Amino acid sequence: MRPAAWYEGRTSLDLASGDGWAWIGLRSGDGLNRLHSDLLVALDRLFIALRWAGTRRVALSPSGWLSGQGRHFCAGADLHEVGALDPVAAEPFARRGQRVMGHLLWPGWHTLTVISGVAMGGGCDLALHGQERWAVAAGAEGKGGLRLAHPAAKHGILTGFGGTVRLPELLGSEGADRLFRHFETWDGPTALEAGAVHRCVAPDSVQEEVLAWLNPGPVSDGWRPGWG
Repeated sequence: MRPAAWYEGRTSLDLASGDGWAWIGLRSGDGLNRLHSDLLVALDRLFIALRWAGTRRVALSPSGWLSGQGRHFCAGADLHEVGALDPVAAEPFARRGQRVMGHLLWPGWHTLTVISGVAMGGGCDLALHGQERWAVAAGAEGKGGLRLAHPAAKHGILTGFGGTVRLPELLGSEGADRLFRHFETWDGPTALEAGAVHRCVAPDSVQEEVLAWLNPGPVSDGWRPGWG
C-alpha cells in the first residue's frame, strides 16, 4: 500500500483511505514523531475533513506500518516548544491537543491506535485516546517492542492533552498512578494486563490486521461505506 502525503512538517502526516475508512501515518526524519503545534493543527483539520467525508473507521499509527515496517508511535510534545510556553501561550497549545484527543473519542466513528516503540508523554495521551488500542509486539530478536510511559512530571510538566482524565477512565486510579506518579514504562504484555491496550499484534501482521479492522463489512459493523 502506498499512502499519500497529506501534510509535510517537522512531523508529517501520510494518509491511505478507502470506502468509509482512513489510515493516518505519523512520519518524521528521526522517527520519533513529536507533537508540534503545527502538527496538532494539521491533525485537527484532517479529522474534521474525514468526519465531513463520512469516514466511519480511522486508524492512527507510525507511517511505516502502512507500507512495511513501522517504528516509534510518538515521543510526545516537543519539549523545546513546551519549555518556551508562558501561561498565556500554554492554554491554546493545550487546547489544540485536547481537540485532537476529542476527535479520537468522537462516538460517530471507530478509532484504532496502533502503538509501537516509544509512546511517551503526549504520545502516551494520543495512543490511549484511541477507542481501540493495539500494541505491536517485539520482533523475533526481542527488539522494537512497546515502551509506553508518561514521565512528564519528572520535567515539572502537567499534561494538558487530557491524559489525566483519560488514564483513570481506562486504568483506574491505581493504573494511572503507575504511569503518572511512579513513572513505570510498560511493554506490550504489561500494557495488555493493565488494560491500556486490547491486544498485542505481531510486527509481520500489522498491515493485514489493520486493513481487516478497517474493512469489517457493512453487516457486522452496522454502517454503509460513505467515503469515495
